[in-house]
Amino acid sequence: MSYTALYRKYRPNKFESVVGQDSTVSILRNSIINNHISHAYLFTGPRGTGKTSIAKIFAHAVNCENFNNSSDICFQCNTCLALSSNDSDIIEIDAASNNGVEEIRTLRDNVKLLPSVCKYKIYIIDEVHMLSTGAFNALLKTLEEPPAHAIFILATTEPNKIPVTILSRCQRFDFNKIDLKSLEDRLSFILKEEDRTFSREVINYISKVSDGGLRDAINLLDQALSLSNNNVTVEDIENLSGKISNQLIFQLFITITEGNYIELLNIISDISQKGKSFIDVVNNMLIILRDYIINKSVKDYFEEEYSTKLLNLSLDKVDLIKISSLLTDLLAELKNSNNQKLICEIYMMNLIQVINNNNLNVECYLQVKDDNDTINISQSDNSHEDINNSKIASQNDEISNSGEEDIVEISSKVDASNTINLFELKKIRINNVFAGANKDILNKINKDYDRINDYISNKTYNIIAALLVDGKVVVASDKYLLFTFKDESYISLFDSNYKHIEIFMNEIFDNSYKVVAITDLDWEKYRQEFILNKKNNITYVLIEENDVKLEVSESSNELEDSALNIFGEDTISVR
Repeated sequence: MSYTALYRKYRPNKFESVVGQDSTVSILRNSIINNHISHAYLFTGPRGTGKTSIAKIFAHAVNCENFNNSSDICFQCNTCLALSSNDSDIIEIDAASNNGVEEIRTLRDNVKLLPSVCKYKIYIIDEVHMLSTGAFNALLKTLEEPPAHAIFILATTEPNKIPVTILSRCQRFDFNKIDLKSLEDRLSFILKEEDRTFSREVINYISKVSDGGLRDAINLLDQALSLSNNNVTVEDIENLSGKISNQLIFQLFITITEGNYIELLNIISDISQKGKSFIDVVNNMLIILRDYIINKSVKDYFEEEYSTKLLNLSLDKVDLIKISSLLTDLLAELKNSNNQKLICEIYMMNLIQVINNNNLNVECYLQVKDDNDTINISQSDNSHEDINNSKIASQNDEISNSGEEDIVEISSKVDASNTINLFELKKIRINNVFAGANKDILNKINKDYDRINDYISNKTYNIIAALLVDGKVVVASDKYLLFTFKDESYISLFDSNYKHIEIFMNEIFDNSYKVVAITDLDWEKYRQEFILNKKNNITYVLIEENDVKLEVSESSNELEDSALNIFGEDTISVR
């Protein structure tokens, strides 16, 4: 005899065996007992929660001759016995494959025929939202005024796609996700019937990853029962389900808080190779953040082991806000991205920047070797003596892998007279790129910009290349490049690695450029300001980077020529 899948073998066949939909079962039972049977029902809810099963039970129950005596199907009356061998009066239609007007017209003609065995003829239309507009229109009149012997049960996971004219003619029942305890009890019952034993931990994990769907839970249990290993573990279930384990999420958080770029990239690569969903990873990270907040606020809400893991994350309020914001943005990006691994790497590295900037709490400076001068860029206003310089410098070496001498060093002692903050440096560079802007150079840069894609798999430049593929150069001069990116998360990562980017630009274009980046929104503001300055005959003058004062001076035709170089004749009208 052929094998029967467990979800079919243990599918409920009467109201008593339905799991997790007590309210719906109670209403349907009472409607049959009180003879308040409607002509049309709509069952909605997540997959695997019992919509089709209850539709079949209800179809059988309304025809059971002894239902009023036991409030359930008896399986002994003449009708029940007849239905066990001939259920021609219960018609199931899959709207996904029978969604045309002709199929519904056929249904409309057949509905007039009297049932052969039962009191009622029941039409169960599954995935009804898949019907075409024409099919819904063809169904409308019949659904509104069907023959007295006909009952329609529509089932769907997406009620929002059903026309309101259909919705208003049905009694609606919303099926909820099945609670964790009900899932565990049902799985334990099936294991007992199958004469198998799983640990409570495994049963709990199967129930959790099924997300309220009993069919998914039973299917996963069915797979687990096929394992040759008698001692099935949580790790086995993780491999079967493809879900992301909490252990991996905690490992991700720890790697991020430690600022370990190399380990972070290895974890992301491992997730990609195993075919895991990055959307699931981010969703689970947000869940951990939520649980972290709950654990800090509510005592003994979680089990001791899980609570201890949460406490070990040691995140402050600023971290929580920034991390959750970045993860929410990442989630939106992943849903629209063709390269989820790349997007995830960029955002996760940005998380390291966000957390480490908050957690260092030291007065540290990036000592940047720029030509013959040294510019020291302050990264924090807090003064503390304790700083692990070697660790930070080592990580910067790992990121670049350039094989050259250190480009970025961390120092706690600098001459304040030589200090210029990053904000002021960016203003100078934006000014200078406008001052020397040249459209021919810009065209050349953009023509060769796709070469960056060739370095995505390069061990030396992969991180920088992964960042730059999401940006573009909008203004270029013989010494400066102005990049734009979609949002601030990219800008933060760019600013933290701009010296590495300059080395990379030299590799790509065989020319030394100083770089600066702004968001698309800021670019539009600078662009409009540039056009306004042109109209007012104001030009930009090159400024030395060790001079923090920005100056503009009046000129006649110099700015006009510069404007045309940057934006072209179609963009700026010359008066």
